[in-house]
Amino acid sequence: MKIYYQFLSLSLVLMLSNFVHASSGARTHLKFCFEDEVQFPWTKPDGSGLTIELLKRVEEKLGERFEFIAKPWKRCQEEVSNGVLDGYFGAAFSEERQQFSVYPRLPDGKIDVDSALHIDQTRIFLRRDTAVKWDGQHLRHVNKPILVQRGYLIGNILSKQGYKIREVRTVHEGLGLLAAGEAEVAILPGFEAQFLVQQDLQFKKNLQIHPLTYASLPLYLAISRHRYQNDAKRFDAIWNAIKSVRNSASYQQEVEAIYIRLKTDKSSNVK
Repeated sequence: MKIYYQFLSLSLVLMLSNFVHASSGARTHLKFCFEDEVQFPWTKPDGSGLTIELLKRVEEKLGERFEFIAKPWKRCQEEVSNGVLDGYFGAAFSEERQQFSVYPRLPDGKIDVDSALHIDQTRIFLRRDTAVKWDGQHLRHVNKPILVQRGYLIGNILSKQGYKIREVRTVHEGLGLLAAGEAEVAILPGFEAQFLVQQDLQFKKNLQIHPLTYASLPLYLAISRHRYQNDAKRFDAIWNAIKSVRNSASYQQEVEAIYIRLKTDKSSNVK
């Protein structure tokens, strides 16, 4: 009888241990990657920025725990594809990325744009003495490779259209090469590039921003396909919370405050 009770006690301990392990495993923290270059005002390598703030609010709302890891953009994608990381954010949708990652979708299967973190305006930057033309559909008179950021969707789009590209690490590097005459056109995302050309004298005198936007790209938190298949409801809840927080009055006020500050403070350093 004593042996029976010892066996029963051991069985209960093991069952309880397995239950606790399973429960904690269901809420293990999630590792999300973002680019280790400034994407003002959305992310900075030090873990600050509006997108980080948005995701922290999602954490609190859902009782989740996220680990934000800054890496080169191509490495972010590689490590999500290899199963090292759970997801990466600031990601535009593409068919190539869809092979290893999942984006938020509506019940009809379409991408849920409302679950994007923000909409990025990709602009065309030209030298003031350029002969390059952009009519909103086609680039003409381009004789040198177009400058784009490494690993970005825009580079793939241009390559498929037959343009030669030259990849750069940062917006500042791209604008510097353009100002030096090593390229005729740069196609760069984000607020930072526009701010630099408008406010930085070394760029302002030589460069211009084409008035027509090249592309408006919703940027998402994209999830590893393997991780999503194992815990779809969890990630669907995260995307729904992103939508809710992004549209909240308090978050919108933070976004507006950034733009107001930059318009009034011409000396702001976007770094």
